[in-house]
Amino acid sequence: MVNSPLEFLASQYGHVVKYDASGNPSIFVKFPKMKSSNLDASLPEHTHPAFIINGVEQDYILIGKYKAASLTGSGSDNGTLYSLPNMPPAHTRTADDFLAQLRAFGNGVSGMTVADRGFLLLLAQKNGWNPGGNSDFGHCYKDGTRYELGKAVKVGDKRGYRGWLYECLTAHTTAVELYPDISPLYWKKLKQIGGTEAYPTMHDSGQNNMILTLNGSGPMDWYLDGTLGSVCDIVGNQLEQDYGYRIVDGELQILENNNAADPEADLSASSAAWKAILPNSADDGYTLVAPGTEGTLHWTWANSKITLDTVKPTLDNEYRGTNFKDLAVNSANLPYIPTIVRELGLFPTSGSTTKGYYYIQFATGERFPRRGGGYSNGGSVGLGCESCNYPRSHANRLYGARPRSL
Repeated sequence: MVNSPLEFLASQYGHVVKYDASGNPSIFVKFPKMKSSNLDASLPEHTHPAFIINGVEQDYILIGKYKAASLTGSGSDNGTLYSLPNMPPAHTRTADDFLAQLRAFGNGVSGMTVADRGFLLLLAQKNGWNPGGNSDFGHCYKDGTRYELGKAVKVGDKRGYRGWLYECLTAHTTAVELYPDISPLYWKKLKQIGGTEAYPTMHDSGQNNMILTLNGSGPMDWYLDGTLGSVCDIVGNQLEQDYGYRIVDGELQILENNNAADPEADLSASSAAWKAILPNSADDGYTLVAPGTEGTLHWTWANSKITLDTVKPTLDNEYRGTNFKDLAVNSANLPYIPTIVRELGLFPTSGSTTKGYYYIQFATGERFPRRGGGYSNGGSVGLGCESCNYPRSHANRLYGARPRSL
């Protein structure tokens, strides 16, 4: 195993390769321990929560370099999931199914957590990284305008289609029979700007556009820091399941530090490990308390923005959204924002320009987070993108996951 091509690749970047009981590999990116204050000066001078599991500080965390994938190449089978390149990302699983299949790998592997994601968000913000990803049916919204049917185009217009950029040669109205890849009199193929198609038969109705791309098949911009040495496809392609954070009747609930990273952690809906966040009255500290305690952090809707508050919102089943950087706070009820929500990447630090759109359904019951953005989300994707529209039982091809390991 030590002489395998995967081990050689990992050695070039300081990555870690782990194996399951059958000898099948996964590749992980190592991130050394950091203090929250080193990520953002406004945060406390203590170890970031991502590096504390069950009260024990970790020297590093291991994040899957790639989205979770099945060795069979089938997106919806029931086997173990792996972090491997050039594989179709797994899809159409519930949050619990993803977690069970990630943990089936053994060897300390589980699902990526809210603390892990918060660390990566702050690290990217500190270094000015703004990764792209598959957000326009095969390419990134930053690299080309999406090709759409029934639209007038003129000579010289450029459109992204199935991961390639095309230039219009003849003015026309787009149609199925004039798709860029089959109409050389109407379109000139310029260059590849996206990834390689993962599921050739999986297309949105009426568009026939490429949807999901193979792990690691996109440009360098699809890596967290723009180099091959970091995690890939952390933005776009699929919204990824996050573990250790949920919303219940508008209340934010988490597991302490990064306890959700423990493969034995109970993340079930009825788990006693879930805690609400009670803010301090005189500073930006907090206490973790039993869910339902009066005065805990809640998401509400006020002044046309998702707002952090200490009261239960109106649960009217409406879907609402706000840019991550524009999330608001009801300062009358919450004069001090607990630092934990910033450390976990759930609320922006002062002056943050992190990209991404926040979606929440204000509904009764549990809503589970999916992060980063998907293949059809366009400019809404980003490290700050979060979708809390559906319960843990929801499953479709837009949702994926990422392994992490002790």
